[in-house]
Parts: sequence; C-alpha cells; structure tokens
Amino acid sequence: LFDATTIGLGAIIGGGIFVVTGIAAGLAGPALIISMVISAIISSFTAFSFSKLSVVLPKEGGVYGFAYEYISPSAGFIAGWMWIFSNIFVGAAVSLGFASYFVALFPFLYQLVKVVAIVLCLFFTILNLIGIRQSAMLNSILVSAKVLILLFFIAFGLFYANGSNFVPFIPNGSLGVLQGSALIFFAYAGFARITILAEEVKDPSRTIPRSILLALGISTIIYLLT
Repeated sequence: LFDATTIGLGAIIGGGIFVVTGIAAGLAGPALIISMVISAIISSFTAFSFSKLSVVLPKEGGVYGFAYEYISPSAGFIAGWMWIFSNIFVGAAVSLGFASYFVALFPFLYQLVKVVAIVLCLFFTILNLIGIRQSAMLNSILVSAKVLILLFFIAFGLFYANGSNFVPFIPNGSLGVLQGSALIFFAYAGFARITILAEEVKDPSRTIPRSILLALGISTIIYLLT
C-alpha cells in the first residue's frame, strides 16, 4: 500500500507543485487555491471510477485494460495509445522542469537543459527495466524526502504569511481560476498510474483503490497548504 501510494503521490506532486503551480498562479492569482479544489473534485470522479474498476478487474493495464475488457478491443487500443502519449507529454514536462532547476544550480550546464532532461528520462527507463521492486524502492525514498521538504517549507512559511498577498483574491476573474484549474488537473491525473501496478501488488482489489484515494487526498492537502 505504501509503495503504490507513493507512486501516485510522486506522479501528482512532482508535476503539480514544482512545474505547473507557478504557471497556474500566474493565471488564477491567489485564487489558485480554488483552482486546486475544483481540479481535485473533478479528478475524484475518475479516481472513484478507477477504484471501482480496479476492484472488479485487478489486472495490469490500467485504462487500456478497462476499455479493452468493458467496451471493445478497439477502444482499448485507442485508450492505450492515448495513455502512452499523455505520459510522454507529462514525462517531457517534468523532465524539462527538473533540468531547468538543475542547470540553475550548475550554470555552466545552461546550454544542456534538453540533454539533462533526456538523460533523466533514460535513467528512469533503465531503472524500470531493472525491476519494479527497485524502482518502487527508489520512488518511495524520493517521494518521502520530497513530502518532508514540502512539510518543512509549509511549517516555515506559515511564519511569513502575509494577508495582503491575497488581495485581490481573483485578479483575472473566473476565467483565470478555470484556466488554473485546467493546468492543475494535468498534474492530478498521476494517480491513474497506480492502476498499472495491479499485478505487482499484494491484494490488488483492496490495495489499488485505497492507494488511489490516499494519493489524491494527501496530494490535495499538500497542494493547498503549499
């Protein structure tokens, strides 16, 4: 349960807080908090659907498997490729985000942002090929460290909270809030990765739905506090 939950948390928090949040804040302003709540509510519909489907079909494949078994093989084919393409885009965005932070620490690598991103993708691809146990262990360590750092940031930041920063609360109107919500939703979709693990975890019909809901709930709280 812990490993499956951290895989979902890693997918949601990584892209959301460190890459998307800054862009969404530029659209929604302080009302980004509302954008996050809207995204969480919308995501919960998919989360509950996936949780129920993973109970009755505890097999790996995720959205591909659900579409294949309950709609048609052609629907599964389309859903599977859509899943692959969406992960390519998410992986590219997160890798470039990491590379940007990395070259900020090491300015002499400024011209190699894309190279750093590619190396990162290759590293995690190789890690996944080695085995699920190793990749899950490293993921759990990285996500635990990331969550602890964010909790420290939240606790430390509370002493510097300034109410004037929340005025005006909705500078760009409801459209800005909805645009921010659309970007944050891009990150929340990470919980769906947990369904791919159905044949890699113990008691999948219980573990998968619980880890999906835990990942969504914990990440929402961390988003709002951050």
